[in-house]
Amino acid sequence: MFVQYPTYLNTLENIQDLSRINLTSLPDNSLFALWRPAYHFASPNSWMNDPCGPLYDPATQNYHLYYQVQPAYVQWGNISWGHAKSKDMIFWEDVTSWQGYDYVTLAPGIGNKYSILGVFTGATLPVPAFSNITNSTMTVIYTSVQYLPISWNGPYIKESETQSLAMSYDGGITYQHYANNPILRSPPEGMDITGWRDPKFEQWPEMDIVLYGSDQGHYYMTISSGIRDVGPRLLIYQASANDLTNWAYLGPLISVPGNYTLNEQWSGSLGYNFEVSNVFSLVEKAIDGGDNQTVHIFATLGTEGGNTTLHPSPQWSVWIRGDLTKIKNTSATMNIIASGVADWGDTYALNSFYDSKQDRRIFYGWVKEAHRNYGQRAFGYNGQITLPREVFVQVYKHVVNIHESISQPGPWTVIPSGQGTYTCKTLGIRPINEVINLRQNSSYLALTSQTFDQATDFVSLNMSSSNFEMKATINISQNATAGFTFRRSSNGLEYTTLIYDPVSEYLVLNRTYSSLIKAFDHTIVYAKHTLLTTLIDENTTQKELLSLHIFLDNSLLEIYANNRTVMATHIYPALSDSVGMGYTIGGPVTFSNVSIWYNLKNAFPHRPLNSSIVLVVDSNSTISISGSIISLFFLFLLSISYFPS
Repeated sequence: MFVQYPTYLNTLENIQDLSRINLTSLPDNSLFALWRPAYHFASPNSWMNDPCGPLYDPATQNYHLYYQVQPAYVQWGNISWGHAKSKDMIFWEDVTSWQGYDYVTLAPGIGNKYSILGVFTGATLPVPAFSNITNSTMTVIYTSVQYLPISWNGPYIKESETQSLAMSYDGGITYQHYANNPILRSPPEGMDITGWRDPKFEQWPEMDIVLYGSDQGHYYMTISSGIRDVGPRLLIYQASANDLTNWAYLGPLISVPGNYTLNEQWSGSLGYNFEVSNVFSLVEKAIDGGDNQTVHIFATLGTEGGNTTLHPSPQWSVWIRGDLTKIKNTSATMNIIASGVADWGDTYALNSFYDSKQDRRIFYGWVKEAHRNYGQRAFGYNGQITLPREVFVQVYKHVVNIHESISQPGPWTVIPSGQGTYTCKTLGIRPINEVINLRQNSSYLALTSQTFDQATDFVSLNMSSSNFEMKATINISQNATAGFTFRRSSNGLEYTTLIYDPVSEYLVLNRTYSSLIKAFDHTIVYAKHTLLTTLIDENTTQKELLSLHIFLDNSLLEIYANNRTVMATHIYPALSDSVGMGYTIGGPVTFSNVSIWYNLKNAFPHRPLNSSIVLVVDSNSTISISGSIISLFFLFLLSISYFPS
């Protein structure tokens, strides 16, 4: 049932302190623009989660991103696929429109009875499913859902998840479902599984070489899974390029015990069930310290049910590096030699594609909201996608293992290179170069280098913004701490700090005072991060400086440290003047190369600022007309009391 509420009176614009209001009593969509990010990818409205089927189509030179969405609801359910396209992965256009349900490409049960309860995550490639199709096509393989609930720690209903295929002949706008879906009906016999979903398929020459000695052009598909009371599994299948509906199961590519971790502090947990997993190869590049020839095998994994210190969420986004080992004529396993965290914040369901235009691997991730469902109908939306991230092999040479951190198993491999030094290799993560397009017509501030000797909680940058990109370099003394404060109120009651502690080797995002609204998530986000020391000459070593690349998009904060440690999460200040910025200093420190671009452009230039939709009212989430009117009257009284005319 749809309910149209009275026109909202824009009273919120005049409220200085939203913590004095019960957000659950506000009308639907009344907070739509207040905390909503502008330059990150997001659905026009409503619930969204996993990025799905990202790809580059050489025929049209368009990038495509599909995503899970439930239009007109702000909670998960009835999962469909939304769709947008772009020329640069920065500025997007809804396919075909942002209005109503026009942006939905795949919907439950439409064309496939096996997806009646959901079109779950999958993969898309600009290739035909059959070799006898010569015109330009796109093929999508996704998990079709016909029974719910599905949970890694609950009973699993047989054939609740199947794998289905569809093809597009019009550039991904519409899809025709394969008549004989599902192409995979059930997991391997004899497995008591915890899940079986999120297919990811690509050609993988390195696997062909391991199995057959040369590139045979096979396609390989992974499906995320787990064995109950045993541990997570990543299952691998193979198909000929001639027929992508016919897949042969090869075996488990990744098998670990439940809650496995290579290093509890540095690597996260592999949990009990995998979701949205990607396996891919990366070649070292000279620009990143490599040799332009060595190939490394990586996997990113969404993990469920794991638990380690300082990470309260039971879901992790992790990566592993491994070696492929042939175990029989038609199968191989991936042995873990390094493992790290792909995002230490609230990002999950990382999904990738190979960008043939730029020869790079690009990832997107779903950033969950941190409002804990408080006032969710007033928000009118739920979730965004990270900025597109490039992953690469980062090679550091002549590293001196002074503090012994890198001698532990963790997110690196270490090779002795003489003179007591090492070559250290890890997975690098950085925003794509095209993010500079956001700076068009923005304001710019470059700060002179500043050195501080004494600790102080806040030194203002003499500017304010809730929409910016910042780059900075910090030289921190060993026993000092340093960082930045964001979205600080003039009275100092609200603020968020990002601090690095070189002793504990933690990057700490402190949200304790990020909002006066206590119902929101105020937990502290910790990210393990070390600064390397390298040998310059026989008598000289040099400590790596902390290099930060920070994006604040209203409520969404995305942080990159030295292009290898990443976190993204949300903050929701309640005070209207919580836009202050400054340094946070805990001892001798020098800030340099501080550059700030603010008032960045909108990611969806063809959408209005208010692209909300009338929300469905159901038994679990209702609001009465009379309650809305009372809330509006209360807001009016607050505006008189707290915002002088």
